[in-house]
Amino acid sequence: MRRVRSEKDSDYYKVVDDAINSYTWAALVKLQERGVVGEVLGPVGQGKEAKIVLAKRRDGGYAALKIFYPVPVRFTKSRYGYILGDPRFRNVKISDQLHLVELWCRKEFGNLARAYETGVRVPRPYGFYRNVLAMEFIGVGRDPAPTLADVGLENVEDPEALFHEVLKNLEKIYVVAGLVHGDLSPFNILYDGERPWIIDWGSAVRRGHPKEYEYLKRDVERILEFFQTPLDPHDVFKKLAERGSQRGPVEVDEEGWVVVGGKRILDE
Repeated sequence: MRRVRSEKDSDYYKVVDDAINSYTWAALVKLQERGVVGEVLGPVGQGKEAKIVLAKRRDGGYAALKIFYPVPVRFTKSRYGYILGDPRFRNVKISDQLHLVELWCRKEFGNLARAYETGVRVPRPYGFYRNVLAMEFIGVGRDPAPTLADVGLENVEDPEALFHEVLKNLEKIYVVAGLVHGDLSPFNILYDGERPWIIDWGSAVRRGHPKEYEYLKRDVERILEFFQTPLDPHDVFKKLAERGSQRGPVEVDEEGWVVVGGKRILDE
């Protein structure tokens, strides 16, 4: 029977390096015990707040572990508004920085799960514990898919078709899932050569958040700026806000467009 690593495996610490301490290690062991992941392989990416570590699933597939650094300086008070203004966390009191990291991980998993359940193209969420989030690995072999920012629009075969895919998902996030991503940009969209995958859901808030429209407008502006589309960002933002507020049946057609009142967003 394969042994689950323990905190005493000092050599393994060197593989995962600065994202690991005893607190994080215990979270990894817990996810292994729950069968969420099997073997942890090593880092494949790094950001300001988290490290991405590759792991194997029991079925032989790969998973990505987003390990939030359990270091106070990594999370600042600027993140508080994304939590305290969210109706889901109305009665939550943040006791310390480590508590903030745990809340952020839980919030990202919840947002990711909500987006996945409503058909937004995101990595499938597998589970979380403490500061570790496990999700589907997007890439080829052990190589992660690049971001749109790394690929560059000039290297996309059909930029208009790709823009439409991103726009479909942006509207699904808001109208169907009832969320605002809050940090959508080409840096938070993976591109596998055919399809976009939206990642980094920690900043996402529910509709009804005090800064809902501010965040939505910013998401729209960043996406339209990257794709250099002639569409007016204010007009797209206004249409999204109106379509999100309408009551009545909301459907997604066979091409993936959200249909509100019998119309797609570009039909209006």
